Amino acid sequence: MKRLLRRKGASLLFLLALGGIWEAVSRLGLVSPLYFPPASDILAAWSRLMVEWVLPPAVWETFLRMACGYLLAAALMIPFGMALGLSRTLYNLFEPTIEMLRPLPPPAVIPPAMLFLGIGPAMKVFVIFFACAFPILLNTMDGARAVPRLLRDTGRTLGAGPLRRLWAIVLPAALPGVMSGLRVALPMALIVAVLSEMIGSVDGIGHFILQMQRTFNIVEMYAGIVTLGLFGWLQSVVFTAADKALLSWNEGWKKGRG
Repeated sequence: MKRLLRRKGASLLFLLALGGIWEAVSRLGLVSPLYFPPASDILAAWSRLMVEWVLPPAVWETFLRMACGYLLAAALMIPFGMALGLSRTLYNLFEPTIEMLRPLPPPAVIPPAMLFLGIGPAMKVFVIFFACAFPILLNTMDGARAVPRLLRDTGRTLGAGPLRRLWAIVLPAALPGVMSGLRVALPMALIVAVLSEMIGSVDGIGHFILQMQRTFNIVEMYAGIVTLGLFGWLQSVVFTAADKALLSWNEGWKKGRG
């Protein structure tokens, strides 16, 4: 506990030091205060926008789109990845399509998505889904392939049917790979959600940041960026806690092997 407090305290002190350096550089005029306003001004603007309830609705709109695309990708790609990981025939069938689509950067999908879906929520959810799909798919597929055949054969010997083996043996053993894919996809979902809001949206934190930049409200723009950073940090903390809870058995297993 003391070690954790020291580590967190050191992190907080480092963050405060960065803020102090930013404040000093801006106040001393080493950079233009117009483009790099003092950190205290940014903090004041952030507090005001939070009290006036400007930033929370913007973050909420972004979160809803991000969650829809992310959860849709997880719901479709985890079962699909399990199937591809367990069936070589199925993998050979889909491999060319996957390898052709996987290298496409998500921003390249936005123009055709806008063409077919408009600039409404459906376009943004689809682009987020596309960005999250392949990290989840590939990590799930690798996780399923890494399940020792001995475990599956043991389940078959004990009389477990295919669905029972999949649920009780394969899925738990592949869960570390699945969680790795979900972890990689999570920040990508946020990045693409903000990007899609900057390109075509009338709300969301991405739209707010771009609108403040266009109207030259630089302090408010930085306040939006700070909010986005805090939101990204919060979702990372929540995911890490969920990951530890779901894979606590895996940590014990790895220590036992060591």
